[in-house]
Amino acid sequence: MTATEVVAAFNDLDPAGTASMRTARLYDLESWPHPRRRPSPRVLDLLARIYHTTARRLVTDEVYATYGPYDRDLIDAVDHRHLDPCLRPRPISSVPRTPRASMEPAPAADRPPGPAPSLRPADCAALLHALTTEEPDVKRRDLLFELSLALGGLPAVRLLRHITPGEEDRLLRAVRGTTRVDTQTVTAIEKLIAQCWHLDETYGPAKLFPVVDAHRDLVTRLLREGSLLPALRDRLTAAYWALSHLGGWLRYDRLDHQGAIGWYEQGLEAAHELRDPTLLAHLHGLLVLLECNRGRPARALDHAHVARAWARESPSRLQRAVTAQTAARALVDAGRGSEGLRAIDQAYNLADGPHGERDPAHLYWCTPSRVLWNRSHCLAAMKRPDEALAASDQVLAGLGPSATRARALLLLEQAGAFVQKREIAAAASRLGEAAEMTAQHSSPRLVHDLRAARRALQPWATNTYVRDLDEKLRLLNGRGAVTDGR
Repeated sequence: MTATEVVAAFNDLDPAGTASMRTARLYDLESWPHPRRRPSPRVLDLLARIYHTTARRLVTDEVYATYGPYDRDLIDAVDHRHLDPCLRPRPISSVPRTPRASMEPAPAADRPPGPAPSLRPADCAALLHALTTEEPDVKRRDLLFELSLALGGLPAVRLLRHITPGEEDRLLRAVRGTTRVDTQTVTAIEKLIAQCWHLDETYGPAKLFPVVDAHRDLVTRLLREGSLLPALRDRLTAAYWALSHLGGWLRYDRLDHQGAIGWYEQGLEAAHELRDPTLLAHLHGLLVLLECNRGRPARALDHAHVARAWARESPSRLQRAVTAQTAARALVDAGRGSEGLRAIDQAYNLADGPHGERDPAHLYWCTPSRVLWNRSHCLAAMKRPDEALAASDQVLAGLGPSATRARALLLLEQAGAFVQKREIAAAASRLGEAAEMTAQHSSPRLVHDLRAARRALQPWATNTYVRDLDEKLRLLNGRGAVTDGR
């Protein structure tokens, strides 16, 4: 492409002019590593889309090191290589290929294996390269390297940016087993767990598996210390619950339902030890969603009844809102739609307000907008597509740019609603948008839902819009498992 073509394409992608480009500015950027002005992450995102590459490949190590932690996260997340028609199509998920192209659930033997128990040499080399680029101080670089190795590898580096140097030092001593656990150590662990959720939303389970497993192994070892003060033991047990919660969620997102149940049950044991009704209600609510996803509404209702019983004892208003939402899902799936919508209305009223001191940090996502998303899901399941689309449009308008998985799931649900309305062009358009986001994420659940949505369009397989969609899916997925319509 010529410079003029690149500038025209850039400005077409940014009609609002928030990062407008001119030819002289493009030449300046291409004089790296010594440009007069550093490009913003937004500019790198647009250029990576034009060049069909990653934003990280557009900057040298020296320029990359000058960005702050937040901007580096944004740059690392940008990957538009799937747009390049000249490259061999790559699978849209990290799930290994199976010898068959069927979209039916794979047998247990074909499911993806769990994460490797240790880092590969290539992962260690990538970690060392990243730290050499980012951290000029040799002593601190060695500290971060040892900590990152112990806590899951390269993704742990991003988590460690959120704790203080003093907390890093205390955490390293705990990893080495050379000091007693103190308040600062536990605080550092709690901060890292909180940040894991944000990485999960952006990247999915593939990068988080080794991190979460390593963190829980560390917490388990610390809990075996006989000299822990009762308050610290309770906080570490709560951290064990949080990691069991997150580990179960990652396995659920990877369609490993039995693995998820195992981790959730271990979390329930920790919650019983703490005698915490909020934590008990939350995990039973997650088991509701899991059983709904497996098509077992009776079991989902069982967990919903237990979750509601614990939620009544919980001091957290937000937990009661979450429990009402999961109960609504179970009720709708069991054919009790009116009761489900009443539960959604109750959840909306409970979620409509500021987070209180008794609301746990892991419920940061429980907002009226998220309740509206659940309402949209329930309405679509009740074959009320117009109301479902109106609700989901409001939710989409409020999602941030990093909510890749949430946006893709909403688009897939909208596609289903448009199929109910027989508006095939709109359904195919939503599926195409969702497919591009799925290609940038590592959630097998997204792939599963994308294939299910495409199957719903099979009666219109010869429609022009569906054929165009199939061509896009073929480029994103060399296996053809999405487009074969089975």
